[in-house]
Amino acid sequence: MPFYDLHCGSCDKEFNIMATMAEKTERRIACPICGSTDMSTVYKSAPFFIKSGGRGEVPACAQGNICGASGMGCPHAS
Repeated sequence: MPFYDLHCGSCDKEFNIMATMAEKTERRIACPICGSTDMSTVYKSAPFFIKSGGRGEVPACAQGNICGASGMGCPHAS
């Protein structure tokens, strides 16, 4: 089952919930706070990474930081 980022139109809260696609399309997901089914999908941008241009450069990440210097990869990707 996929996770959805949803916004409740009744109580104005945002939350992430795991539900079936049928539950979402048939509007059967209820707000865990107020119980309303007046939900709308929240679209968030995915992180992207800029590839470094030369050899030995530390790649920059989407957060504007220089990452990967420790060899552990970008800590902002998680």
